[in-house]
Amino acid sequence: MRVLPAVDILNRKCVQLVGGNPDNKVFEDADPLTIARTWAEYTDYLHLIDLDAAIYNTDKNRDIIKNILSEVKIPAEVGGGIRSIELFGDLIDAGADKIIMGTSAVNNLELLKKIKNEFGSDRIVIALDVKGEEVSISGWTQESGLNIYDAIKSLEFYTSSYLITSIGVEGRMKGPDIELYKKVLSMTDVEIIASGGISSIQNLKDLDKIGIKKAVVGTAIYTNKIDLKEVRKVFG
Repeated sequence: MRVLPAVDILNRKCVQLVGGNPDNKVFEDADPLTIARTWAEYTDYLHLIDLDAAIYNTDKNRDIIKNILSEVKIPAEVGGGIRSIELFGDLIDAGADKIIMGTSAVNNLELLKKIKNEFGSDRIVIALDVKGEEVSISGWTQESGLNIYDAIKSLEFYTSSYLITSIGVEGRMKGPDIELYKKVLSMTDVEIIASGGISSIQNLKDLDKIGIKKAVVGTAIYTNKIDLKEVRKVFG
């Protein structure tokens, strides 16, 4: 099991939200770079998300993202508002290892094809945020009308990994949606990254047991429910 600490940036601050609601924060800190440096002491990969870009289509945090990529010397995947091939390339040039595409992967297949042809599927992570069995888009603010299982089968040619978040458990510390991940694992050979609800090392063990080898963890490490030093001892 490989844990990817989440550095989510909203209004130039590092935050953790409940259910993706910008008005419901369980953590807020004005210095995302210091947070990223702290997590980098205990892990070998970061998960960076620009929430303003995802929700409001602004670039107010892009300089912070680029600064983290420059200053923190471990690889990172970057997401939030990736709506053009130019932005995708700009973030790769800035040092991102992979780019997470959510709304644009679901809504703009032509863009996804162009990016895959130019950069390769190995650089693409497709984020599928799930409420029930429906994929949500635009920072979880809109319904896509697309079933999660249909999305997985139709998009697997374009990606190296699916980042699957169960919105109903995100930030609520109630554990991940194990049944969802079991079903997803049975339908695709594409790597699955779990996200949402992970609140203990036991949750990580449960995911590892069913075959999930990467998990994004946010609220649990910010509220000291999961200690990254202990994660390293357990999983190496």
